[in-house]
Amino acid sequence: MQTKTTVMALGAMAAGAMAQPVVDGSISGDGYTNYAVQTVETGFGDNQSELNAAYARVQGGRLYLAITGNLEGNFNKLNIFFDTVAGGQTVIDGGSNPTNDGWASKYNGMSFDSAFGADYMLIFRRGFGTGDQFDVDWAKVGGGAADGGLVASVPSQTPGGNAISNNINGQLVDMVVAYDNSNIAGIGGDSSLAADNAAALAVTTGIEFSINLDALGITPGTSFKVSAMVNGSNHDYLSNQFLGGLIAPQGNLGGDGAGNFTGSLSGVNLNQFAGDQYFVVPAPGAAGLVALGGLAAARRRR
Repeated sequence: MQTKTTVMALGAMAAGAMAQPVVDGSISGDGYTNYAVQTVETGFGDNQSELNAAYARVQGGRLYLAITGNLEGNFNKLNIFFDTVAGGQTVIDGGSNPTNDGWASKYNGMSFDSAFGADYMLIFRRGFGTGDQFDVDWAKVGGGAADGGLVASVPSQTPGGNAISNNINGQLVDMVVAYDNSNIAGIGGDSSLAADNAAALAVTTGIEFSINLDALGITPGTSFKVSAMVNGSNHDYLSNQFLGGLIAPQGNLGGDGAGNFTGSLSGVNLNQFAGDQYFVVPAPGAAGLVALGGLAAARRRR
């Protein structure tokens, strides 16, 4: 016979499985799963623009995603692409994309890994041109010129998070965003060296957000792919900071994959680099359902 203690333990497991992350710029206590860790030290400045690791949860009709590290306050971009539906652009066609923030013309001709077809993207940038601000843009890849735009500009660092939303050409984009720039550890700044995985995983702060699933075309209960990368302030000079990561030694990709500035990313083909420059978030597991099922069974046996 199950004891009351066992039943209470199962109940605690179920409650823990259902608790939603607190979007505050830190992964601590949020029950995230790690899906990617950095493999090469940054070429965009140690503790300036570095991506240490990526974490995600899908719960309550929302994606919770955190990327630990830093984003320099010079309007460098953290661009996150999502492969969530069939098709998508494996090679970006600048002429068939939204015009917000000028990203599409700069990405025109860039190739993702062959198994990745971009359907949506988010642009994060911070800077001090009009105060210490943090901007978030959304775009439907392959949509029309109006299928993208600014979600909101918020103070750069608000520990409690910022609730932001906008209706962009008929699509509600509902987010909570937080950024914590306190990381001074993690990976180093020598792009000839492999990243210290343990040090990268030890970082708990960075960019964290939640977003309604339909804004990214995510069907509840299905897996999807994510490709995150740090780009220059004009979307035309890629760093070596990707998740999934590049293999060291690896300098910044620039616009041609070799670190040169060309004015666009048309010369970048991620198929030329080892590994996958994306990570997979699998369909949500059944851990919570198992715990609930076990709790119900235990109660029946009492």
